[in-house]
Amino acid sequence: MNKHVLIALMLLLCSCVQMQSSSTKVAVAPTLFERIGGLPVLNIVVSETIDQSVNDPKIKRSFDGIKLSTLKQSVVDQLCVLTGGSCVYEGETMQNSHRDLKITTAEFELFVEAFRTSLNKHVGEREKNELLKILAPMKRDIV
Repeated sequence: MNKHVLIALMLLLCSCVQMQSSSTKVAVAPTLFERIGGLPVLNIVVSETIDQSVNDPKIKRSFDGIKLSTLKQSVVDQLCVLTGGSCVYEGETMQNSHRDLKITTAEFELFVEAFRTSLNKHVGEREKNELLKILAPMKRDIV
């Protein structure tokens, strides 16, 4: 084989390999945040949950004196971070923010029930279960 033909074939082969590797994309699994529906869905779920809770006579006292719009945004930011979104949570730790509220197990469970009700309307079963699993350890910091 002619030396020039061999060099041309090698250059062609190298350029084909380079083109293939630069066009190959690695599929990245969507985050829980993306699968949930992102901020629009988190905003709806959080708003519904808090609105239902502040109107429930059994737990509304836990929200006395709290600016609800700030609370809602803080919860959305935290859920966004916990599910892989690009938000920034600048709030207190769960333990610090709930320390003086003296939330009972019954009140906590009513809040979780309201949260589940909203999740059932807006989020798939798999995503709901993943999110609840992430949040479950927070109970000890809240109650």
